[in-house]
Amino acid sequence: MKRVMALDVGFKKIGIAVSDPLLLTANPHSIIYRKSNKETFSKLLELIEKLDVGKIIIGIPISSEGKETKMAEKIKKFALKLDSFLKERGKKIEIVFIDESYSSLEAKELCRFLGKTEKEEIDDIAAALMLKEWLKVSTMY
Repeated sequence: MKRVMALDVGFKKIGIAVSDPLLLTANPHSIIYRKSNKETFSKLLELIEKLDVGKIIIGIPISSEGKETKMAEKIKKFALKLDSFLKERGKKIEIVFIDESYSSLEAKELCRFLGKTEKEEIDDIAAALMLKEWLKVSTMY
């Protein structure tokens, strides 16, 4: 079985989390600092191949009114470009969007509980929380 990768996409960086091969756990993996799309996509492709990823979960923020935010639109454009980049290189990987409205806030709370400082990176933890939620829901049936 292939792993699932979750991305917490921001303007400056992307938090990455990955499941285990049996899709039981979600683990923070790394943070990529964004430069050009090509450079970012190349790093993601490298991880996808190395970790044998078969699906990508991307969090999009939903407003309190239940509507997609401006950032959600930007993230969807990013995902579309990533999809094209991967297909050009022979990788057909399903991309799934999920609501990540409170994942960063939840990650901050978790870090505070664990004694990490505000300055420490939490994007990979936010991605892991999204992936954990997706795994829970997707494997229920």
